[in-house]
Amino acid sequence: MQRLFLIAMAAVIVLAVGFVTIIVVSILPYFDLIGKVATGVVIVMLACLAALMASFTWSRIGIWQLRRRTIIAGDIVVYIQRDGELSHLSAMHEQAKVPVTIQAEKALPAPKPTVDNETLSELFERGISLRNIAESTGMKYYQVQKAYQAWRSQQ
Repeated sequence: MQRLFLIAMAAVIVLAVGFVTIIVVSILPYFDLIGKVATGVVIVMLACLAALMASFTWSRIGIWQLRRRTIIAGDIVVYIQRDGELSHLSAMHEQAKVPVTIQAEKALPAPKPTVDNETLSELFERGISLRNIAESTGMKYYQVQKAYQAWRSQQ
């Protein structure tokens, strides 16, 4: 079993070495081009990294400038404007939480459903459920119940 494994391993190694040799020999004329492309890729990556570092540094400088103009004492935060005026940020934050009261105009009342007793009695005689009558006429369920009780007492 061990001999078979060694033979298989040797065959795989010989084939892999042959395949790599063929690939390297066929690429030899293009080594100059491959080197230039690899150099270009490295240069682009370094340029992107430099841009990322510059962006990060710029954002940190901005944060430091904001913090330099901010006074924090407990729960109170104040920002010093460029002209020296103080802006009370905590008060602005609390003011934003308070909902603005808008006085709405007096709303019109909902229209009353105009369903006469004849229509209701016709619907009751057909055997339609009270809930369906309430939905179709726009009346409240209890109003339909009252009308139904009145209609039954008449019969």
